Amino acid sequence: MVVNTLYYPAHVGGAEVSVQILCETLLERGHDVQVVCLHQGKDRKIDVVNGVKVVYLPLDNLYWPYDGKERSSLERLRWHLQDIYNYNMRARLGNEIKKFRPDVVHTNNIAGFSVSIFDAVKFSGVKLVHTARDYYLLHPNSTLFKKGKNLKPTSLSCRIWGFIKKIKSRKVDCFVGISNYVANLHKDNGFARNAYFNTIYNPIEPINRLKIFNPDNVTIGFIGKLSEDKGYFDFCLLAEKFKNKSNLSFCAAGRPSDRDEKLVNLSASKSNIDLLGFIDVGSFLKQVDVVILPIKWNEPFGRTVAECAISGTLVFTNMLGGVSEIANLCKNIKPISSFNVELINNLDMGEHSPQYNPFNKDKLVSEYEKVYMGN
Repeated sequence: MVVNTLYYPAHVGGAEVSVQILCETLLERGHDVQVVCLHQGKDRKIDVVNGVKVVYLPLDNLYWPYDGKERSSLERLRWHLQDIYNYNMRARLGNEIKKFRPDVVHTNNIAGFSVSIFDAVKFSGVKLVHTARDYYLLHPNSTLFKKGKNLKPTSLSCRIWGFIKKIKSRKVDCFVGISNYVANLHKDNGFARNAYFNTIYNPIEPINRLKIFNPDNVTIGFIGKLSEDKGYFDFCLLAEKFKNKSNLSFCAAGRPSDRDEKLVNLSASKSNIDLLGFIDVGSFLKQVDVVILPIKWNEPFGRTVAECAISGTLVFTNMLGGVSEIANLCKNIKPISSFNVELINNLDMGEHSPQYNPFNKDKLVSEYEKVYMGN
């Protein structure tokens, strides 16, 4: 049984993609796979997605947090307080475990479920594997990025919000980080003390770009949430700096929050950035020659960085969090400080062709199988 806050068709980040690839590959290998996730509806729903049985449970909390709507500070506080330990979600997952009777329960993103489901799993006597795909156990914002700065795990805010989660994480039998950075951050701060720690990167499928490079018309792109932590506004400043270069154009793909929409549009207009809206990475890569991702938070992995790089696109980014590990595996990833017009004008795309994929799904799913079957 695989548990994740969201599953297809819901999609807010890379976690949903990674979990879906994992589940479908496990199914192909003959495993009996069931996904349990949350949805906005009020009733339990069952569907089959590419052969995988998916159970959608209603969220028992104040509101559905993935509709893009802005909530008051009081509403958000009440939501997160209930999410420290949600008794009702513990009961609901417990019922699903009784029905499916799994050998292993693999939890991933659990916002909405809360760490209460760790108790549900262990009460049933089933092995518990947890993959940390963000920083939810450390802080409710899941990013450790607040007011333009990265929070330290030892900060008072993290110690308060993470207190119960740290205790309940002792139920985990095997703790997986999607990078060494993530695994070590949790281990060094006392999470999952009874668990065996492992690192398994996210599976990624290379994308066929089919983009012919023309030095007289170079498109530089940004993709991701159009927000401060993802570095969108730094991208706008860079685009504004080079907007008078006749051979360079800039575009950005992604969605802003309701709160930032006006500022996002204003910044794009000022910098001559073409906003593409929300599109998949494949469509994006067909339109760009170079990618710039000035991330400001400690990305746990950096799926978008890796997808662009292994597909033959030169990526300039900040070496934060797990991205520095990806950069050691992918030659197409460069520090953003090395970006300059001369480099772009003299770009040899043959040097940045699609490369060996260190994130091959079969290899990484095999690593998960070893975790599931280990003692």
